[in-house]
Amino acid sequence: MTLIRKIARPLLGATFIYDGVEKLRNPDEAAEELSPALNDISGFVSQAEQVAAKPRLTAQVLGGVEVAAGVALAVGKFPRIAALALCGAHKLNSYAEFRSADLQSPGDEVAQRKTLLKNISILGGLGFALVDLNGKPSLAWRAEHISKRAKKQGTRFGDNTRKWAEDLGDDASKTLSTWEKDAKKSFKKAEKQARKAVRSATAEAKKAKDKVA
Repeated sequence: MTLIRKIARPLLGATFIYDGVEKLRNPDEAAEELSPALNDISGFVSQAEQVAAKPRLTAQVLGGVEVAAGVALAVGKFPRIAALALCGAHKLNSYAEFRSADLQSPGDEVAQRKTLLKNISILGGLGFALVDLNGKPSLAWRAEHISKRAKKQGTRFGDNTRKWAEDLGDDASKTLSTWEKDAKKSFKKAEKQARKAVRSATAEAKKAKDKVA
């Protein structure tokens, strides 16, 4: 882990750890703030009605998620999964904060806009943490790179082997040609399976992200 990650991740996680602890210490206050947002969501998503009916429990669960994911992000344990969980929690918190804001004076509206901008900025930071690969290339890039390197090495090996076979005679050349065709078929099959596995892994990751969002 680079120095910037050692500093940035704890700073980003600290906000959620603090907020999660506050929710667990004062679940009634957190439930009161969450209730309007939960009621709005249940109006669009019928499955959320049970959640909206228990705002105190929802606040406690949300607080627990924030603490656990915040700590995981801060110490660098499964940081991308932690960032994904915090994205979902932060969206709900941001909407709840916006929905329950007290707007009795023009100054309150200015404060509400500043808070909204701050929350959007934090969401942007979580987005960076979500796609951060610790300097490592993505699974799709590595699969493509391995495929290209294998093709290059296979071509070089085939050219060298063909020259050796030609020196040994026609029978060796014919045998080599047969082996080469079989090897190409096997390689294409393996490459196809690798690409299929990469697409499947990418689809599963996207599906998990959509569920949290």
